[in-house]
Order: sequence, then C-alpha cells, then structure tokens
Amino acid sequence: MLRGLYSSTTGMNVQQAKVDNISNNMANSTTPGYKKDELLIQSFPEQLLIEQGGPKRKDGLPLQNPAAKIGSLGTGSLVAETVTDYTAGTLQETGNPTDIAIRGPGFFVVSASAQEDPDKVYYTRSGFFKVDQEGYLTLNGRYRVLGEAGEIRVGSDKFTVSPDGSIDAGGTVIDRLRLVEFDDLNSLSKEGEGLFTGIQGSEKQAAATTVVQGRVETSNVNVVDEMAQLISVMRAYEANQRIIQNYDEILNKAVNQIGSIR
Repeated sequence: MLRGLYSSTTGMNVQQAKVDNISNNMANSTTPGYKKDELLIQSFPEQLLIEQGGPKRKDGLPLQNPAAKIGSLGTGSLVAETVTDYTAGTLQETGNPTDIAIRGPGFFVVSASAQEDPDKVYYTRSGFFKVDQEGYLTLNGRYRVLGEAGEIRVGSDKFTVSPDGSIDAGGTVIDRLRLVEFDDLNSLSKEGEGLFTGIQGSEKQAAATTVVQGRVETSNVNVVDEMAQLISVMRAYEANQRIIQNYDEILNKAVNQIGSIR
C-alpha cells in the first residue's frame, strides 16, 4: 500500500517542477530573445512482482516452481532533464536603431566582463542593445557587444547595420557584428538574462544568419499554450493529492479500526 504513497508523492514533485518551469516561461514571455524551457519526465526503474509460494496443486502441495511472476510495478516518476526550445520568436519592429534582430540560427556574442576570466563570452539572441556612456554597444547595460575586432564602439545611436552585420557610423564601416552558430544547440547552457554559455570550440562562424536593424526578436513563449499546460498540471497535482488523502484514510482505518484489539 505504501508504494502508492511514494508514487503519488513523486508525481506531485514532478507536477510542482512543471508549475515552476511554466511560471518561469510566462514571466519571461516579454523578454526579447528568450527561449522557453521544457521538462523531460522519466519513470523510476520498474520492479518485478513475484507471488511468494506460487500456485498450489489441488491437493494443497506446492508445484515444483514455487514462484510465479505477477508482473511489473511502477515506482513513480522524476524530472530527467530540462531542455531549451530554440525555436525563433517573431521579429517585432521598434524603429530604435540600437535594436538588432537575428534571422537564422545564429547568436550574438557579448563580453562577460569577468575579472577572473577576461576572455569569457556569452551568446544571446536578444538584440535589445543600448549605447553606454562610453559609446559602446551593450546588452542590459553590462555586457558589451563584440564584433570581429573586439568590443564595438559606435559613439552614439547614429549608425546603420547591414544584413551581414557590418556597422557603418559616419560613412565608415567601423566593425562587423560577431555572429556565431552551433552544430549542437544542446551544448549551450542558460546563464540568465537571456545569455548562454557554450563548450569551448563548439561555435563556428555564422553562415546562414543575417540581422535586421530596428527590430527585436520576441520570446518564443506562447502564453495561451502555457496557461493550458498549467491547468493540466494543476489537475494532475490535485489528482495525486487526492490519492494520498485516500491512502491516509485507508491506513487510518487499518490502524484504528481493523487493527485495534477489543
């Protein structure tokens, strides 16, 4: 009987993890370039049930094979891993010259500005850029956007960007956006703020990626779908909760009524 309690408990844990994941996706539904996460669920190893003593003959004597297989028993579920959906979001026109959107599978590269690792970089699909007080093109006011020659200093927002990433300021091409692609997107890891890190050497120069100035890529979160999933998850959570309550009532009767000595 307790196996049912354990299975229902793991089911509730899984549904709670789904609620947390859906909540995070919905909270970032308006974050430029955000990629939603999905949970992969797996079951615990199944157990083989065997009837102890096995079937008996009509005369009551046991058969030569005293064990009989009843079947397998599931023991619950757990979150196997979290995967990121890299499907591109729609491009939203803003008219802001510092906003740059990616078309294709590529990523922008920004500096991590880490003193312990000055060469560390992040990858992002968010092109919601700003020009800082020193004239550098930045993401979130902290991470400087990198070009082929290093950090890009545009001076002001009076610049244009070609589809290939070339940046023209005052009639002179000052640099070209560093755009990269990955053969295996599963090699990327989320770091927050729309940033990703990758395995060293896994990136390659973008070949099928272009950019558009004056637009940003929206998140790929569909709020309606997430709400529908949330309702389904909550119902599954409540079902597991009711199972635990029923088991509790049965155990209470077994202990206090059936098992009592009178």
